[in-house]
Amino acid sequence: MNTRKNMKVPIIIAFIFIVIIVYLFANLKQSEVSCERTKTFDGDIRLTERLIAVTDGKEINSMTLTKTIILPPKYLKDDHYLVGIKNALEKTLEYLGDNVKYTIGDDRITVTINVSKDEILLLDNIDFITTDDLQIKINSNTKSSEVITLSVGDHYTDGELMTRLKNNGYNCK
Repeated sequence: MNTRKNMKVPIIIAFIFIVIIVYLFANLKQSEVSCERTKTFDGDIRLTERLIAVTDGKEINSMTLTKTIILPPKYLKDDHYLVGIKNALEKTLEYLGDNVKYTIGDDRITVTINVSKDEILLLDNIDFITTDDLQIKINSNTKSSEVITLSVGDHYTDGELMTRLKNNGYNCK
């Protein structure tokens, strides 16, 4: 009988130890890298890209990319330009399906992309040409050196991801 009482204490201690370990693993904090870049084109057209990447310390788990295109008053007389930009973006981003949301405001179009699987995001891939009329040029080539390609599952620490984006003109926190 004396041995059974002696066995209860180590079992209780082991159980408490296991609960603490499970609790710590369940609450591992994922860090968030937030970077933003604003680019102004001819004709005072502005493009702001804001990326929020959630990492677990060694790879990207999910990303939210918000692209906001702000047009000057001369392109806002009718919705022709905003709708044209939205259509061009829809053609390029159709591979993401329901992960993309479009919002058209008075002077801007905002595209919000949320990815958490193996989707690829392209940063710095939009240019505007304002010779006779406003034209949007979207580079969707993932192998191009002119764009920044990021994917969920890419192996980056927080510092490496921030350094890569800072080297490409982004301000990161």
